[in-house]
Order: sequence, then structure tokens, then C-alpha cells
Amino acid sequence: MSATYCLELGCEEIPARFIEQLCINLKLKCIEALAKQRVTCDVDSIQTYATYRRLVLCVPNMSAKQEDEQLLVKGPPVAIGLNDDGSYTQAALGFAKKSGISEKDLCIKAIQGKDHVCFLKETLGQETPTVLAKLIPEIILSLPLPINMRWADHTTSFIRPIHWIVSLYGDQVVPFDLFGVQAGRVSYAHRMKSDGDSSLGKSVHITSSETLLSQLEEHYVLVDPNVRAKRIKDALASEGCDTYDEALFKEVVYLTEWPKLLKGTFDDRFSKGLPEFVLIECMKKHQRYFPVFQKGKGLLPCFLVVADNVTDQNKTTIIQGNQRVLAARLSDALFYYNQDTAQSLASFAEKLKGVVFQKNCGTLYDKQARLGIIMEFLYAHIGLNFKNNNDYKDVDLKRLAYFAKADLVTQMVVEFPSLQGKVGAHYASKKEDTFKYHEFIQEQYLPLGLGSKLPELAPGALLALADRFDMLVYSFFNGAKPTGSQDPLGLRRAVNGIFRILNHHQWPCDIMAVIDQCYELIAKGNAHRDRLDSFIKARFQALLVDEGKSGDTAYSYDIADSVLHLALFNVRKAINHACHLYEFKNDAFEKFKLVSETAVRVHRLAKKGHELGDLPQVQTPLFEHDIEMDLYDTICKFNLDKYDKDRFEDLNKIAEKFTRYFDDVLVMAENDAVKKNRLRFLISWDDVFLKFANFETIVVSQ
Repeated sequence: MSATYCLELGCEEIPARFIEQLCINLKLKCIEALAKQRVTCDVDSIQTYATYRRLVLCVPNMSAKQEDEQLLVKGPPVAIGLNDDGSYTQAALGFAKKSGISEKDLCIKAIQGKDHVCFLKETLGQETPTVLAKLIPEIILSLPLPINMRWADHTTSFIRPIHWIVSLYGDQVVPFDLFGVQAGRVSYAHRMKSDGDSSLGKSVHITSSETLLSQLEEHYVLVDPNVRAKRIKDALASEGCDTYDEALFKEVVYLTEWPKLLKGTFDDRFSKGLPEFVLIECMKKHQRYFPVFQKGKGLLPCFLVVADNVTDQNKTTIIQGNQRVLAARLSDALFYYNQDTAQSLASFAEKLKGVVFQKNCGTLYDKQARLGIIMEFLYAHIGLNFKNNNDYKDVDLKRLAYFAKADLVTQMVVEFPSLQGKVGAHYASKKEDTFKYHEFIQEQYLPLGLGSKLPELAPGALLALADRFDMLVYSFFNGAKPTGSQDPLGLRRAVNGIFRILNHHQWPCDIMAVIDQCYELIAKGNAHRDRLDSFIKARFQALLVDEGKSGDTAYSYDIADSVLHLALFNVRKAINHACHLYEFKNDAFEKFKLVSETAVRVHRLAKKGHELGDLPQVQTPLFEHDIEMDLYDTICKFNLDKYDKDRFEDLNKIAEKFTRYFDDVLVMAENDAVKKNRLRFLISWDDVFLKFANFETIVVSQ
């Protein structure tokens, strides 16, 4: 008879930012392990729950025992295992002895089309609690951990020290020992809201796996994060706080076991003396408070805090304590702000001469000078013109670069690093000579991540691009080797930002030409250039694939690969090509197939032409067939600047002509001059096809 299995790991405080992924991994590892051990359950109903001091796994409808297993064990082939009279050879009998079976258990079975001596091994399933006693510790120790700790004399590690383990199959304890802790049925109540002899809180004897959550709720522990989230959300709504920072909300859900919302206030002088974004940062980042806004009035001098240990006796004390902590934090911020605003932004820019950017990369002041040069290069390279734009006509890109990083040495950013850009923009807005740059300074750090806001203003976008290109080149020049799990300088994020900004503004940009320009500014060689180029191409390839999965665009991974070379010159154009190519493939597959096969054949012959070195221009007098002249006239009239999805119909007509071309024309002619002329002609057509896609990478199937 099936029953629910429940596991609770009682730990020291787990950082909130790791809990959600830890729960996901726990569930996945459990599903994988149970399947391998032939223990059935209701996989879709498996649940994980967590607070900052406990991880819980519930597996409903788990079978009472393993499924029996029948396994065909392969022995020697019949040619070796049987004598001519049909009796077993010594090889077969040796196989039986080694396997611990008698001769009568042997049989002949066809395996992968060839007869072998075999036997059927039957394994009876064990009782589920017996299996779990060994399996659960293995699952726990197999969890991937973002951070880990060792304690006492244990040689293995976990995310935090474990103090108790509840392990129940129905009402039966599944015993095992892990980190010196014996699994049983004893859990612990809320540490602060229970009267217990232990620092862990009051002990709670769990009756069965079905009652764990309800019994803990009776002792002020809401194990289910969704229940805690609803309680917090309802409390925020009751205070008029309907919009809030989702990341902060998720964090406080995992910082509590019995959440209670409290309201505090702060002195109005802070509201008058500090910018709103500084007040919000102090509340959210450092204290995990929710700022309170009122329509028409903006930010109010009060805050909401989600506390975990509130009683009628300590409620006032908790509020007053939080108010004192916030007042101290805001007093510091106000002091830093007043000190900063007494100086000009230019004075901070000069202080950057004493701040090293990276080893062998000069100071941040040097970086600002490079940003100005890179921005002017991008401005000309992309083909922008600010002179006819009233909003930008007075913008000096080098002056913008000069102020871009000035706020990094302000006291405010030293204390609140996440405010870089915002502080610089605010200080720039307070002076007439720098006011025109303030929005661009703030936009340089956008996008902050996938799906986040992008720089909308052209100068801000140029500054954001220049900053990322400079970071990439200098980091790789210094030997950086970013990976998916190790990227301390955020270089993957930098390439993502370049891709998204260019796509958003639909700017053409030769990525490698910009990299060349950045290396020229180093003037110390092209160290690790090949690795940087490979890194950018790999990231662009991944981003193109991701773009093809989004709602606005649709194309397959092979289509994404086919336009990678185009994306390195124009991201938006490459994405459009991919979409139209995918649509053409689906709507007119036979035409697409003909175009693809033609393009691939032309490309492979063109490679042979490239192997011969620089060939002379096509000479029409060497043409021997009408189709050669026909295709030559076609390429002369073909407008590569014009592009829409109908161009693929034009390619289909060209492919039909090439069908006749390859029927009539022998490209590798005996006459060397004719052969080279034809190869040079195909190189020209290969360039045309590559303007649409690299068809060699596309899977030609429906």
C-alpha cells in the first residue's frame, strides 16, 4: 500500500538567495534517484518547501516496495558457447559459474541480431523504507551547492550545518545517520515564538508524513513559501502597497517562518535632504524594508518591514529598533550627500587618476579617455548624425565620457555601490554645464540583465556600448577566461548588453572592427585576441538561438547558426533574415531545399577557388554557354541593399537557373583560364548567398 514520504532538514540559517534553486535541485535529484531504484510515486505531485532554517520534501503515493526487476544477462556468443551437439562449452559453463547459476538456468537469446548464451536475472524489490534509508542520504549529498560548509570533524559538506532530520514514510520512521544526526520524527517549532529548552526552539513530535505541515503551523511555522507569500502580499495591500520590488518580496518570503508586517516612520528631513532613489536604496538594499508611496505625493516618510518574531509584547520594541537603524543609515547617507554636492562633478573626474581600472590597463581616468575615442569611432562607424537632432546637437561625446565614471569616487557610491550611474546622473543634473549629460550617464549601465530596461537615448547607448567593448578587450588582454559558472567581471553580461543594444536601436556595427579599434588603444599587441573573438561569436550564437525562442521572433537553432556571421555586422538584420528564412522554409519547403542545395554547392566550389589564391576578375569573353552570361547579367543587376522576405523568391529563381548551369557547364574545365574564370564567377555568387545565410549549417528537412 502506498504512502507519503516526508523529509525535513533542519539547518542553520540558509541565505535566502539560494533557497529556491536548492528546492528545485532537491526535487530533481529525488525524481532521478527514485526512478533508478524502481520506486514509483506521483511524480507530478512532489512538493518542496523551505524557510531560512528548514528544507522539506514531500513525495505522495510512494509505492510500498520496489518494482521487481528482470534483467537479461548476456554471455558468450553461440559460436563460442555451444558445441556441435548443442551442449554448453566450457566457456558457457564458466559464465554460469561466475554468475552463480546452474547450467539449467542458461538459455539462448538473440541480442542485437546475434544469438548469445544468456540467463534471466530476477531481482525482487525491497521494502521502500529500506531503500530510502540508503537513498535519501545519497540524494542530500548529491545536491549541487552554490556555497558549502564543513563543521565538526565531518569530511563532507552541506550548505549549512544540519541540526535535525525528520524522515517519515507514512507514520514509520525511515532511519539513517547523516553528519552525526540521526533521522527521526522530532522537528522544532519557531525558535522565537516557542518555549523550548533548546536554542533550536520547542521540540515537536511529528505524527506522520501527512501532518508535518499542519503540526508545524500550530507552532508558528508556515513551511509552505506560497502561504507566507500570500500572507505578506495581503498585508502589503492592506497598507496600500500594491506595487513592490519582486526580488525584495521573494527574499523576505524566505527570511521568515511566521511573517508579520510592521509599519515604521523616519524623519521628514531625510525626505527633503536626500534624493528619492537614495532613500529607497537605504530601505530596500540594506534593511529589506518596503518603501511606501502615495499617489500624487510620491514617497512617504514611512516604511514597511516584514518581521519574523513579533508578539504583542515586543511589537513596539521591534518597530522602534528598526526606526533607529534606518535613521542612522539615512544620517550617514545625508552626510555623504552633502559632502559630495559641495564639489563639482569635474573634481571627482580628476580623482579617477588615482584609481586603477585593471592591471596593465591604466586608471579609470585613462578609461574615460578611451571611452571618448571609442564613442566617436562608433558614432562614425554606425553613421549617426547628432547635428540635426535638437536633443543631441550640443552633446560632446568626449565630455560625456569625461563625466561618465566620476561618481565612482563619490562618498555616496563608495557607501552604496549599486547607485553608480544614478548618483552621477543626479549630481550632473544639479549643474548647468553638466545637466545635458545626466540622462546619458545613468543609461550607461543599462541593461542590468536579461529582460531589463535598455538605454533609449543614442548618446547613452553609445556610452553603454563603449564601456562594454572596453571592458571586454582589456579583460581578455589581461588573460580573462570567463565561463558559465565563473565570470567575476561580468563579461558574458557585457556581450549580452552589446547584442541587445544593437538589436534595440537597429544599428549596423562591425563587431570585429570595434574590437580592432580597442586593441589599437592598448598599443601593446593583440594578446588573447583569438580567444576573445571565439567568446563573442559563441555568445552571439547563443543569444541568436534565445532570440529565436522568444515570442516576437521564431526560428530554429540551425537557422540561428546560419546568420551568425551576419549578426557580427548587423544584429537586427541577422534576426530578420533568420525569421524570413524560417518562414520561407516552412511555407515553401521545396523551393527552400533547391535554394539551400544550390547555395551549398556554390559555396563548396567557391572554396576550391579560394584555395587557388587571388583570382582575376570575371572575364565574360571566356564564357562558353548562354546560361553563364544569363547568370552574370543577373548578379550585375542584383540589389543586395534591398531586403525583404520576397528576396528568397528571387533566390529561388536564381537557383533554378543554377540547375541548368550545373547541367551545362563543367566548372573544373581542362582549360586552366576557363576553370579559374568559372571559379571566380562562383565566388561572386557565393558572396551573394552568404549575404542571406550560411546555408551549410541549415538542416534541410521538414
